[in-house]
Amino acid sequence: MRFSIFLLLPLLSACLQMTPIEQSKSVKIPPALMQEIKTEVTRDFFDPASAQFRNIRLVDVTLKDGTQERRVCGEVNGKNRLGGYVGFSMFGGVVVGGDFQKRDFFSACEAW
Repeated sequence: MRFSIFLLLPLLSACLQMTPIEQSKSVKIPPALMQEIKTEVTRDFFDPASAQFRNIRLVDVTLKDGTQERRVCGEVNGKNRLGGYVGFSMFGGVVVGGDFQKRDFFSACEAW
């Protein structure tokens, strides 16, 4: 058990390292992209039509290494099988070639 933990620590620390953000600029979300984001985020939900969204943002981000990304973040709340809402949770992703791709970010949305 201890041996496996020591093997996983370097992998975990590599995943948590991110290139710092140099600058960011908010962008208006086109309606078609908004619909794509909602569809992708709720793809595995029990009742996707009942999902609630808030604080959805689209931001052009320039990283310290010069890389540019168009990032999306927000919060979503969905129903469980008993019909009750489970509470809002964060989601994130990037827009590549006009298509939303869901991703996990290791920093808060407010940072950009």
